Formats: sequence, structure tokens, C-alpha cells
Amino acid sequence: MQEILNQISRFVGPYITYPVLIYWILGIGKVILLLLAARLAISLGKKAIANLFDRMETGRFAMDEKLAQTVEVVVRTLFVYSIYFLVALLTLEIFKVSVLKAEDLKNMGGQVLKSVVIIIAARMAIRFGGVAIENIFNPEDSNGTFIEGRRTQTLTVLLRSVLMYTTYFIAGLMILDTFNVPTGSILASAGIVGLAVGFGAQNLVKDIITGFFIIFEDQFSVGEFVTIAGVTGVVDEVGLRTSKVREWTGQLHTIPNGEIGKVTNFNRGMMMALVTIGIAYEEDIDKAIEVMRKASEKAKQELESLAEVPIVQGVVELADSSVVIRAVANTVPGEQWEMERELRKRYKQALDANDIEIPYPRRVIIAANEQPDKVEGV
Repeated sequence: MQEILNQISRFVGPYITYPVLIYWILGIGKVILLLLAARLAISLGKKAIANLFDRMETGRFAMDEKLAQTVEVVVRTLFVYSIYFLVALLTLEIFKVSVLKAEDLKNMGGQVLKSVVIIIAARMAIRFGGVAIENIFNPEDSNGTFIEGRRTQTLTVLLRSVLMYTTYFIAGLMILDTFNVPTGSILASAGIVGLAVGFGAQNLVKDIITGFFIIFEDQFSVGEFVTIAGVTGVVDEVGLRTSKVREWTGQLHTIPNGEIGKVTNFNRGMMMALVTIGIAYEEDIDKAIEVMRKASEKAKQELESLAEVPIVQGVVELADSSVVIRAVANTVPGEQWEMERELRKRYKQALDANDIEIPYPRRVIIAANEQPDKVEGV
């Protein structure tokens, strides 16, 4: 060993003396031992933390699974970086590096530690808030929830995004304040920029806010038949900024949410089918009403979309050439128009079967010097 050290000393010449060489070799050896000890400590610490949280999941103070995973990751990360920081300090102490004064190193270490704690706290706040949002807007759990399943996904994503960006913004300001960076001017500048953007994007802000309340209040959803902003059709998409409605003829309308002032929804609650039938003045009104009532009872037995037996209300108008009789019926949402068409057909067939005439315009042709003997329907 002595011979090896002598050879190394002769090789490096006057730049590194024998005592200096011994000093560096011993220092490197200490650092290697320190790294091995740190690696062993990290391994044992991770196992101990894992065992601790395994017991907590089934013990007296059991936590939610996602919450326990988050806390475990935070504790493990804090432990590992604490070991690394301690190794760095001891390594500098071994080689007597005085780049930083002890007081400066202490202050910097405190600032870094505070920053790490702030980041960890921010991540925990985001995870806890995310779990709370999921529990509130969970469509699979009917206990304690007040939001229907068809809008939970949009609201969950939106609120989690707002929570995440707000938390990270506050954490960033706290970290800057930790390193003595003036945050007052940053907030003032952000306020001025936000004010300018707000004036320049009033319509965008209005669209987003209106879209949020449309989704939150569940005014309409995909697949429903509505009238919004003068457009009537089926909702194809509901977003934060725009909503898309497709007319029954195929046209797709993209409507900014800020332009939606009134919503008419044809799919909420029972809808009413309304049918009017005109009979000739010469016909027996009571007989016609009875025929229509029997046709209504048969229609209720055969048509599932009818929520009740159609009600024949009676005569509602004495028109120029007919006595108008009205019938109404509650239907399944969205089926009212089909039921109106079906009831008109059934009433027409029933009246024809009972020789009750439904009047229609006629033209009488009278030839010269002849009696009117020909009648043609128009």
C-alpha cells in the first residue's frame, strides 16, 4: 500500500503532496461510506414507511385508499430528499468547503425546506380537494349526492382544474416570498393584466360563465330536444363556451353560451299531444265524441308512449265548414309529435268506419240548361 502511494505521489509531482493525497483519499472513502449509509437508510426508511401505512389502512385510524397513497408518497419523498440534503451537507463538511458561510447555508437550507414543504402541502391540498370533489359529484353513490350523473364528469374536471391552478398559483407566490422576492408588484401586475384581458374578452368570459351555470343547473343536456337562441333541434354537445344544436333537417348550429337567454326544453316531464278533428255540421256530435273516446282507449292499450288515455275534451270551435273537436294526452318526453300523428290517423279511421263525415272543400259544376248533378272533390 505504501509503495502504491509513493508511486502516485511521484506521478502527480509537486502539485499534490503526500499529506494532501492522503487527505483526499480518506475524504473520498468517507463520502463513499456516507453514500452507502444513505442508500441503506433510504431503503430501510421506505420499507418502514410502507409497513406503517399498510398497518394504518387496516388499523384503528384507517384512511381512504387514495388519501393514504398520497400521504405515503409525500412522507417518502420528504424522507428521501432530507437524506440527500444531509449527505450534501456532510460531504461539504468532509472536504471543508467554505463556498457558503454556515449562516448562509442554514438560511438557504431553511428556504429550500420551506419550499419543499409548500410544494408537498400544495400537492396534498390538490389531492384532498380532488377526492372531496369526486365524493360530491360521484354518480355511483346515491347517498349524499345532489348532482345527476350526466353532468358530473364536466363539473368534476372543471372544478379540479380550477382547484389545481389556484393552488399552484398560491404556492408559487408563497415560494417566491420565501426567497424574499417581492410578490406585491407581481400581484399588482397580474391584476392590471387581468383587467385588460377582461375588457378585451368580455364575450368569452360571459360565454364561459353562462356555460358553467347551464351545466351546473342542468338546463339541457346532450340528446334533448330544445329551443335555444331561436334554434330548435337536438342537442349535440354542451361545452363551457359553446353549445351545438342539430335541427331535424340536419343543420348543425354552434351557439355561444352567452347568447342563450331563454331555454325551452321538450324533454323534461310529461309532454302533451294535442289533436283537433273537424266533423260536418250534419253529423251527431255526441256520437263522434264517443267514437273518438273508444279509439283513444284502444290507442292507450297499443301505444307505450302514451302516459294516459287521451281525453276527448269536446267541441272547441265552430268553424266555417266544420265542428272542431279536441283531444289531448300526456306522452313520454320527445314522443308527443309522433303520438299526435298516430292519433290523427286512428281518429280518421274510426270516424270513417262509423260513417261520420269529415268535411273538405268541394266544387259544384252546373252546366247550362242542366240541373246540378255532378260534384267533384278538391
